[in-house]
Amino acid sequence: MLSVAAIIIEPKDTQFYVPVSNEAFFQNCWVPAIKELNLKLISLFNPGLDLTKKDLSHLIEELELLINWAEVNLENDDFNYMKRRIDFLIVRLIEVFTSDEVIVFIG
Repeated sequence: MLSVAAIIIEPKDTQFYVPVSNEAFFQNCWVPAIKELNLKLISLFNPGLDLTKKDLSHLIEELELLINWAEVNLENDDFNYMKRRIDFLIVRLIEVFTSDEVIVFIG
């Protein structure tokens, strides 16, 4: 099964891997919110996008909008799963974007 994850592509770092969502959950729970909220960066998670430090604040804003939407629109278990994954993603992205040279691929 396909999944969405974050990896560092520059500089090469095989230790950085953050699972975001499996494909079915992404299609069922993320995509309706992406469409309804018109989330520009998150809409590119599938097929994938490269992020730099300058994208981080905009991405966090979109992820917070997604969490707020999910709290209202998803079942409790789905919401909790999504929130845990998003919270972990935000923490790891903040940790990794210590330099302007870092590029993270999410897809």
